[in-house]
Amino acid sequence: MSWLKKKLFRKKISIAVIGVGNAGCRIGDRLIHLLRESRITVKSLAVNLTDNFAPKVNNFSDHYWFGSKDIQSSDYDLEKVFKELSQNESQLRDQIEKVLFYKKHERRDEEDLALHLIVGSGGGTGSAGAMKISKIIAELTGTPPTVVFVIPEKNEPSLVQYNSARALYYLGFDFQGPKCPIILFDNDKLLRLFKEESIEVALEKSNEFLADSLTTTILAALQESVHEEFNAGLTDFFHSFTEEARGLGVIVSLDKEYETLEQAQSIRFSDLFFNEIDECSSLTADITRAKLGFLAISSPTTYQSTFETRKIVKKFERGDIKASLNSIDEPILTIRGVLTGIHPDYVGRFWEVLEKGRDSRKKVLESEEKLRQAHLQID
Repeated sequence: MSWLKKKLFRKKISIAVIGVGNAGCRIGDRLIHLLRESRITVKSLAVNLTDNFAPKVNNFSDHYWFGSKDIQSSDYDLEKVFKELSQNESQLRDQIEKVLFYKKHERRDEEDLALHLIVGSGGGTGSAGAMKISKIIAELTGTPPTVVFVIPEKNEPSLVQYNSARALYYLGFDFQGPKCPIILFDNDKLLRLFKEESIEVALEKSNEFLADSLTTTILAALQESVHEEFNAGLTDFFHSFTEEARGLGVIVSLDKEYETLEQAQSIRFSDLFFNEIDECSSLTADITRAKLGFLAISSPTTYQSTFETRKIVKKFERGDIKASLNSIDEPILTIRGVLTGIHPDYVGRFWEVLEKGRDSRKKVLESEEKLRQAHLQID
């Protein structure tokens, strides 16, 4: 990431980070640190039942702990948390207003680019909080926020799968929901990267990887491209999170280092990009179905760089994918990007989560029916 910082093109960019639940707050904490380190304006809010983090999160500018004597832990209970947040909605709304960069009907400068990000996951607090907060932000600003959602591992408890299914459907597809662009990170996939580590270390590294990927993607969008054909910039990056991007999205993060400049110049990076896309994206999906997107490609420039970039963009014929091609004098290939508006039909993991959530709900209903029909006998 260091070489990205060296070449930052100064432009106004503001990002609000709202971390929800234990995982969301930890990921958000690192994201805030990295963004501020890169001199980006950040407003932030941590939302959780209690301040029970170990180690503590300390980069948020404000927090809202809404637990009480009766509710110290969600126990994965989405309904319980949603009810608690609803009962205290006016306080939550006041807290959210402090981190917003604009409100509905306010005049905004076209160059004043601001993004409201919610970071959450499938726990009771993360799921319910993302649902509640996204709706409030959509009402206050007139535009839905972007939700960064970590979907659970395949062997996580069925209730976590159910929470994720409920939240994802409401956030992006329920007619009563805010219709947010959703960036998915597959925890199952990320943890495989650190399979040699203990589960605690693997989770920590996975969260760091997620925050680092988001940050370097934003930094890549800040680079100034002078390429005649591929000179997309921040406006194109932010357009990938507008209402048109409703659906599912992925973060792309590919890094390759070569021994010599000549090796880096001769690489057919379009083939490399699509051959390794499953390893370097945050989710397994048919990314060519994206409606919107932004890709920043940095490599030593040769006569074939433009040709290779054209090959990549051409694969996205169904969408409007903007690309930036930057020349660097190092034997490195870096591709960063965000691809959004992918229909769930092209994301297998999305349906896995929904099916597991459905099965979980079915088991709960069956248990409730057995209890209802049971006869209590007391001696």
